[in-house]
Amino acid sequence: MNLNLVVLVLTLAAPALPAQRVKFTLNTSTPEGVLLAAAGQETDPAKQIALYSDFVAKFPKHEGVSWACGQLAPLLLKAGQFDRAMQTAETGLAADALNAPLSYNGLQGAEGKKDPALIKAWSARTVDTAQKVLGTKKPEDSGEAEEWAREVDFATQVIERADYALYAAALLATDAKAAIDLGEALEKRNPKSQYMPMIAVPYFRALLQSGLTDRAVALAAMVAEAGKANEEMLIVLGNATLSRQEYDKALQHSAELVEMANAPAPAGADPAAWEKRKTTLLGRAQWTAGFAHGALEHWTESEAAMRAALPLIATEQDLLPAAHFYLGVALFRQGSGPKPDKVKLAEARKYFQLCAATPSAFQETAKKNLAAMGRTK
Repeated sequence: MNLNLVVLVLTLAAPALPAQRVKFTLNTSTPEGVLLAAAGQETDPAKQIALYSDFVAKFPKHEGVSWACGQLAPLLLKAGQFDRAMQTAETGLAADALNAPLSYNGLQGAEGKKDPALIKAWSARTVDTAQKVLGTKKPEDSGEAEEWAREVDFATQVIERADYALYAAALLATDAKAAIDLGEALEKRNPKSQYMPMIAVPYFRALLQSGLTDRAVALAAMVAEAGKANEEMLIVLGNATLSRQEYDKALQHSAELVEMANAPAPAGADPAAWEKRKTTLLGRAQWTAGFAHGALEHWTESEAAMRAALPLIATEQDLLPAAHFYLGVALFRQGSGPKPDKVKLAEARKYFQLCAATPSAFQETAKKNLAAMGRTK
């Protein structure tokens, strides 16, 4: 069953950049100093790119190369030169491994190219750089301490931004493998990220699409534990828990689906579509509850749930045999005894006949039950 869900792509504001951490003296009496000064005074972005690029190429060992790369990379990003921006970030980080703004520029370059593999790599690189910054000791000098605090604040924000990058890329991924790689990367790195429940949606769908059902169920269970599972996940979890004979969990997921189904429609929602969604979710929830109660031999509850489910799942051919079977069993068990209830027994026979007429895992058992009850004309 497919549920058409609207997923909102969030836009996360870029963290405010701190001042450049590398300090050096600009000596305008040297060729490199003249070149840097000219680049700083230039107002034409294209000429600035040329001047900073010239400096980085000619003076790769200069103490100001990371600073220069920090000026050049944003210019390249604005110009849409994403490959060069990433290359510049690599060069600057080789000179200063704690330059978190540069690693973030590299991530922005990967996002500009819309390349999931590059986004994954630069997201990890950005977090690694930021974590190194967070691991530095606070300076004793008050002025340096203020600068350190700004760098730590930026590093904290950029880690969140790197998590978001994985989510946004997974949401837009057209290839299931790419969505899985991105989701897996965030799950391993930061399963408690605020973006984990969000990336879980495309990640979960990609796992199902790839036939990795066990992993999809495990992911859904993790998200459900945090109270963030959507209806697709709860439906899959309901099926999985029934298959594993975890009936109490199945009942829990059924109750969660009922709550989700009865939620008020959001502003602007199409009333007909919302009502259809409600019917689908309530039908599945009641069916799951009826199945679980039947397996637990809660006959009254199983009958009530399956009766509620039947009109809601009338077109769900894969669900009807189990509904007919458990209704038959529940009615038979309630109707049998020292004083048989002929009405319930007749109804039980009717539902066993419906089940026996349809190929399913319950068909043969339904036929045996009919034989045990005795055939009627």
